[in-house]
Parts: sequence; structure tokens; C-alpha cells
Amino acid sequence: MIQQTTEEIYTTSVSVPSRKSESTVVMWKILVPIFTVAFAVTSAGLVGGPSDANVNDEGVQNALQFAVVQHNKGTNDMYINKVAKVIKVQKQVVAGMKYIFTVEMARTSCRKGGVETECEIHTDLTLAKPYTCTFEVWSRPWMGPPVVIKNVCKH
Repeated sequence: MIQQTTEEIYTTSVSVPSRKSESTVVMWKILVPIFTVAFAVTSAGLVGGPSDANVNDEGVQNALQFAVVQHNKGTNDMYINKVAKVIKVQKQVVAGMKYIFTVEMARTSCRKGGVETECEIHTDLTLAKPYTCTFEVWSRPWMGPPVVIKNVCKH
């Protein structure tokens, strides 16, 4: 039979982790949640932030039509301008709905105040004079009609 002292038994049966392995565990406990959150945010988009919207959605169509009407009221052009191309559409929930549009606008052959209902965009680019606009429309149906909060165009 082998005799061991109490001190020998204690030192052989208890493994004491090194400081290096403790710091590695702490590092992983910090990094894993950070990477998890970063991945969730980048893959799902920011909660409450703008997200891409379907241009065919009824609310999107109504907001865009409203923005174009307001835009035409605010221009000095004697002709009605119309959306030639939708570049980007987003929406954001903000005490109602905010619609964000980036569109290419172009001049039609219809004069403002005219009786025409079908207005086609000029096929000649010198007459169409295309330009890009960003519109933001804030819709809060319980407060009344929507409001255009941004109408910025680059000619």
C-alpha cells in the first residue's frame, strides 16, 4: 500500500485552472453575445428603421401619388411631371407610416390646369428633362391627410 500525505493528495486531485484559460473563457462570454447581436442586426435590418417596400402595395402607391401631386403643385413648370422610374421604395413605422421614395421624374405633354387625364412622358429626352427626386411622406390617418416632409430633387 502506498502512503500519501494530505498535502500530496490535495495537490494531485485538484486541478487549478490557469489565468490564461480563465481569461479565454471570459473573452468568449463577451464576444459570443456581441457577434450574435451584430449578425442579427446586419441580417435583419435595424428594428424600427426603414425597410424595403413593395412598390405595388396600396399604401405605397397612395403615398407616391400624393407626393407627386404635391411636387407638381410646388414647381414653376407649366407642364405636369410624372414618375418615369421608381428607383427605391422604403417604409418605416413612426407614429404612423413614413414612406421614402427615390424616383426619376420626367415632364409630360400635359399642361398644369389642363383637362387631360392621360399624360404620357415625352419620348424626346430634351423635352422630358428627367431628374431624380427623394420624397418622404408621413401618413397618420387618424390625424388627417398625409404630409410630404421631404421633397428634394436634383436636375
